[in-house]
Amino acid sequence: MNIDDMEGLDKETRKKIEELQKVTREKDGNAFFAQAQFNLGALLLEKKYFEKALNTLSNIEHSHSPNLYAAAQYHIGDLLERNGDTKLALQVWGDIHHSDNPEIYAASQSYIGFVLSESNDNEGALLAWRNIKYIDSPEQYAQAQFNIGVYLSQNLNKKEALLSWNNINRLDNPALYAQAQFNIGNILLENNKVEDALLALDSIEKNDDAEAYSRAQLKIGNTLLERGDHQSALLAWCNIEHSNNPEAYAKAQFKIASFLLDFGQNQAALLAWQRIERLDDKEAYAKAQFNIAVLLNKNSNIEDALNAFRNIKHDDDVEAYGKAQYAIGKIFISDNNLKDYLTAKDSFALAKNIFPYEAKCYVEVCDLLAKESTTEIGMKYLYFFEKILKIVGVLKIKFLDVKGDINNPERKMAHYTNTDVANILLDSNNKDNRAGHLRLNTITNMNDPSEGQLLESFLKDEKNLSYNTPDFDENSHAFFSCFTFNHDSLNQFRLYGKKDYQEASGVSLVFNQTFFQNKNLGGLSFVTVSSELNNVLVENNADFMSEEEQDYNNKAIGKQPVMRCVYIDAKSGYIQLAQRNKLTFYRELGSTDAADEGWASYQKFIKKKTKEFQKHFEELKSLYKELVNEKEKMRGKNQEVVKIHERLLDETLLPLKYLIKHSAFQEEQECRMIYITSLKDPKVKMDFGKFLYVEYDADVKTHLDKIYIAPAATQYQPYLAKLLCDTNVKVELSNNPYRQT
Repeated sequence: MNIDDMEGLDKETRKKIEELQKVTREKDGNAFFAQAQFNLGALLLEKKYFEKALNTLSNIEHSHSPNLYAAAQYHIGDLLERNGDTKLALQVWGDIHHSDNPEIYAASQSYIGFVLSESNDNEGALLAWRNIKYIDSPEQYAQAQFNIGVYLSQNLNKKEALLSWNNINRLDNPALYAQAQFNIGNILLENNKVEDALLALDSIEKNDDAEAYSRAQLKIGNTLLERGDHQSALLAWCNIEHSNNPEAYAKAQFKIASFLLDFGQNQAALLAWQRIERLDDKEAYAKAQFNIAVLLNKNSNIEDALNAFRNIKHDDDVEAYGKAQYAIGKIFISDNNLKDYLTAKDSFALAKNIFPYEAKCYVEVCDLLAKESTTEIGMKYLYFFEKILKIVGVLKIKFLDVKGDINNPERKMAHYTNTDVANILLDSNNKDNRAGHLRLNTITNMNDPSEGQLLESFLKDEKNLSYNTPDFDENSHAFFSCFTFNHDSLNQFRLYGKKDYQEASGVSLVFNQTFFQNKNLGGLSFVTVSSELNNVLVENNADFMSEEEQDYNNKAIGKQPVMRCVYIDAKSGYIQLAQRNKLTFYRELGSTDAADEGWASYQKFIKKKTKEFQKHFEELKSLYKELVNEKEKMRGKNQEVVKIHERLLDETLLPLKYLIKHSAFQEEQECRMIYITSLKDPKVKMDFGKFLYVEYDADVKTHLDKIYIAPAATQYQPYLAKLLCDTNVKVELSNNPYRQT
């Protein structure tokens, strides 16, 4: 090697190189020669003379010094891999033996694993990482165990992944320890092992890894919030600093602001939302801007509210963008000073992906309002439609109040089914190797012949009702799943979940609130309307959807709200909203005084809600009659307007159509999850001749709280317990006596 070929060397470096070049195998022996060549190679690497370094390190043979040979091969492999010769690099690293130098062997196996994983040879990578032992190199062992855990987790072997991540000690690699504990916490949360998950997340310290610590504190806060421990959740979020993790900080500030708002600290909430920047986290920024706008709008600062809504871009967050456009439309359709029906129409159209049903109805109402000849009719339809939305808002189940009352009497809901279905829903070792998902079944499976026919009869004040099979509507077909507040009801067990026609032979699956859409998102996500306009709007927005979003939308429906049914008797005017019965309070609370107090408080709540419903429903009846009269006046004069009337009356009533039930069924005290859609919807699945259904995305097992087993199904207790042995779900026999025949 000619030193004169290397430009830019300082005198000291030149002198070191010259001295090392004087050492020869013949004069100084193999050991000194190997050490000199290694030192020279390291110096050349430092000065970025990579090719000369590679040639120099290649002079070291195994017989000279196994230890230096291993170190040289390690660097040679690195140089080859950087130059794109991966195959030769792997061969060089593979020549390093454990007996040469255990620590360098561990480092080379780590390199081999990394390169193979990048080449999608995951099995080879796994083998290399497993060759690394703790005694060889604690740090390399920690990295290998972390990588093994990631691989196993991605391949659904999460139990083994947990074992690998638990092998990582803080002292060996604090950052990897923190990341491993975070992953452990996530998996434990997925399996509903909340206490263990919180212990894992809380073990992460800021000094381990500030970014992982921030993510852990965010997760801890979110988990505590779900449990109703708002104070501790707030403390966790406040531990997150912007400099440590801007994304986690933004999300924490959003949560803090929401907490402050719930307790009436509007100005403090506004300041927290304003601290969130788009660069920190686009989604948190978009949602913060939306909430800022809502707060400003409530304070009649409409111009600033509009600016905040318009700050939200589609790329920030699809949902926040849609909600913002919907809010803009609402302002321009109703504000007396800014009224602009065409602008409102454009905004509603842009909200189509998030509010498919409302957007379509509002667009059609805007068309009426924009024409002088139909403005008056359009205004009536605007009031009518918004009254429908208010009634649906009254009937939506709100599982937690704003203060997070975990003892809310309506915090859990039960679904009655048979043991065969329960087995399918709870068995994760089925042919698909995934958790079971609830199905919403078609309306044609329901036992009430008056389904969907009562609402208009009540609005028309018809006293003598008769029921005919309704026309089949493939564009607005309803799918249901039924729930009740009465978790252990003998009557429900006798009616539903029968096996081989045996009464009281099923189970009651009791779900916690996380199974349902828990927040009022403002939209009726359970109603979609198929029409030419709807199709055009979908096409116009298709470019905004990723392949993942489209694929998800084609498989299952997301979390939906649950709404209480209303039982009405046409002749007497009797109205009852679905509710808990008195016995459930005694069974839950035990103490007579506590049960009496709980029941009395609940009765006040139901009475208030019933009055609210009755008020809106009477106003709806009045508006309905006006619209029907308007339609009759136009018959024979303007057939086009008559068709608009008929279409809008049908479409605007859809959200309430399947929530009004005959008083004969009031013992069921039914609440419903509904999905109304076209049969062209790819989510609609079919088992030909048997079932037409849509699948619910949230799996059953993760969100269960308890199972009650009916009196004629007690033999299934050990089997159900086995299916749920990896959860905290309780399996109990029904408290109701029943003599089997």
